[in-house]
Amino acid sequence: KGRKHRNSGASGAGGGVGMGGIGGGLGSNGGPNPETLHSMKNQKSMYGFGGEGVDGGFGTSGVGDAQPSMVPDEDDETNAKRQRVTALRDQGRSYYINGAYRDSVLCYTEAIGVHADEFQFHNSSPKNDETLAALYGNRAAALMMTGAYEGASADCDRALQCTKTDSAAGSLESGPAFRSKILCRMARALLKAGSIWDADKAFNSSIQSAKEALAIVGVQSDAGAGTTMEETRSMEKILNQSITDATLGLSDVKRYRDAAENAKAVESSKGVSVAADRRNNVQLLMFINSALSVSPGSMELHERKVNALASLKRWAELGNHCERLAAEMVKIDGLFKGDLAGLNPFPDVKPATSLKPDFFERNPEDLSDPVSLRILSPKAVCDAVIRLPNGILPLYLRSLRLEERYTEAAKAGASIEANSKHKGSRGNVPIVWLANEKDKLRRTMQWKEKGDTLFRNGDYERAAEKYALCLTIDNDGSSYNHNALENEDAGGRLHAVLHCNRAACLMALKKYREAVKECTAALRIHTHYMKAMLRRGRCFARIRQYQEAIAEYERYIQLVYEARRSPHNAANSNAACTFDRPIDISEPEYSKAKVELSDVRKSMRQAAAHDQAQRKKQREQQFNFNKNFKAAANDAARRRQEAPGRDNAYTRKKQWDAGGGNNQRPWDSFAGASPKKPSSRNKSAKEPPAGSKPAHSGSGASGKSRGKSSSHHQQQQPTVAKTAVGGDHYQVLGLTHTASSAEIKKAYHKMALKYHPDKNSDEGAADIFRRVKLAYEVLGNDQTRISFDAQRRGGRR
Repeated sequence: KGRKHRNSGASGAGGGVGMGGIGGGLGSNGGPNPETLHSMKNQKSMYGFGGEGVDGGFGTSGVGDAQPSMVPDEDDETNAKRQRVTALRDQGRSYYINGAYRDSVLCYTEAIGVHADEFQFHNSSPKNDETLAALYGNRAAALMMTGAYEGASADCDRALQCTKTDSAAGSLESGPAFRSKILCRMARALLKAGSIWDADKAFNSSIQSAKEALAIVGVQSDAGAGTTMEETRSMEKILNQSITDATLGLSDVKRYRDAAENAKAVESSKGVSVAADRRNNVQLLMFINSALSVSPGSMELHERKVNALASLKRWAELGNHCERLAAEMVKIDGLFKGDLAGLNPFPDVKPATSLKPDFFERNPEDLSDPVSLRILSPKAVCDAVIRLPNGILPLYLRSLRLEERYTEAAKAGASIEANSKHKGSRGNVPIVWLANEKDKLRRTMQWKEKGDTLFRNGDYERAAEKYALCLTIDNDGSSYNHNALENEDAGGRLHAVLHCNRAACLMALKKYREAVKECTAALRIHTHYMKAMLRRGRCFARIRQYQEAIAEYERYIQLVYEARRSPHNAANSNAACTFDRPIDISEPEYSKAKVELSDVRKSMRQAAAHDQAQRKKQREQQFNFNKNFKAAANDAARRRQEAPGRDNAYTRKKQWDAGGGNNQRPWDSFAGASPKKPSSRNKSAKEPPAGSKPAHSGSGASGKSRGKSSSHHQQQQPTVAKTAVGGDHYQVLGLTHTASSAEIKKAYHKMALKYHPDKNSDEGAADIFRRVKLAYEVLGNDQTRISFDAQRRGGRR
């Protein structure tokens, strides 16, 4: 608690206007030590303490010779007012010690009001009034604990104006010592409000005042000016503590400035790429959180954090932050009364009726209702929106819609419209964007409900279309790309659910590959979206991607197991889905997922065994076909050799090879010359070769040769007829008719390499190579393969 008070501008648990306490004296519990009280009783101290009311803090008595406890000439009404001020001061201090800071502020405000009436009665000025300075200082401490940092800094300034400048150096209620403590408290309030430059200046002034007081105390102690050694040590301890607190405050100022500079550097490096921008936004959010830990009352930092969360599409966290900020604002409802009325940031806003200031603080260890997942009721949202900064409101209402909090979004918009004329410290509430947001809310609710109705009625195609339309609402009317992974999502629960719903529609239409993409898009938004994870695993199983399916099922089961084993870690995980958490999975659903995982593993084993059997069967078929094909080819070669008198192409080729390619071909009417050369034709016509036939016979021979040449050219084109020996082209390559293009190409390369005449000198290898080449020419082309398959099926029929 001492550390907490020190962070609020406190320097101890008690003692005068000490930074952590409200009471007076030098003791650590709001009063002086017994020995000090005994030595100071019934005498005046040079530090300003009187004989009565020493343990009463900033009382009207015991504050030096400026104001005795009772004045005989004053009437009873004045004494009654002073006693009322004392009672209210003591009550306010008691509330503060017990943590009732709101009640403490109200008590001090009433005491200040009573004391001000007394000044008006006597027509005196509050300047140099130590009692009023003490009341302002104590109220500033209570205001800081409620989060009203601007009011606290204003009270500290008022306290400084009521401080005597010519009082004793060691006086805790005036002089340099008092000024040092109030300056330190004001600096802390300014720092928490985000006024860094003013806070730095106030911390340095506090250190300077404390050092001046220490110097005067040392001189007076050496001179023996009626002070005891214990009083001097106590005063030096308090002043040194004030210096320490101010020094710590300066370190916080430096931490804030470092975070602000880093955030500015990150913001200047945006725009390189989408992935780089996301990393930069994560770093920016980290630096903003660091600055907010120093200045939680800076509205500028809160707006920057909300914008960073919106850039990261973390809408649930954004809504939670806005609602917690609104709950903090509720703590100051009704505090700004009396002289504080001019500092009220929401002067025309009524006190909250549904939003409680401790909504996010009570039961922080409740695992069934973690703080990060708490959301306000619709009525509480109405109280929240009128207490949020104007720059946050558009993004907060969008987060309500994207998190499917439609009722809250509608009521928040109505509340903003009703309070649109509100003028606070942040100006008028702009509502230009509100009409557009209300239209998006209407279309979202209407189209999603229509899609749900179509899905329940079994019209899955139209339901998927409605969900796609709903996904385009935040994309400025652009059309939906059916490849879900290429769409730019706005994020949030709404878009994750819409993608998952589209996946359910596509699964019903047996479009499992497209359903996998929709589930992946949903899991990009919420990585622990359990329903999308399970559906993606089922889709993988349907398209026989068993390894991916098993990975999804195992991840699903592992998350549920870890959530049940460590529910606290699962609830506080940053990746946890806020609406479909692993801890919410029921036992029947968990058991069903285990059974499905077992079935997928069994199916994968069966598929592996079937594939292995198919490969074995194909190898056997290939081996038998190659054996029969080679035997048939050898038999055909043998028959050709046994018929030497047969004048066929094979014989002519052998003759040509044997002659070295220089002999004239008798069937060549051009005598080895190109028909395009006129000289060759003329020469051939004038000088026919010996033993040639007459001209009219030569013409017939030429036509016959051309016919053979044309027939030979047609044989070079891919044919769709079956091979003469060994079955059809599929059997030549050792494949089935269901073989893919890649398998056909692979089989061709393998057999061509094996039977190529340059590599295989066996008889019949050339014939096998020719048949393999012919089979690939037919089956390697999609058009010829289709024709061949059609003829083959017709032949079977």
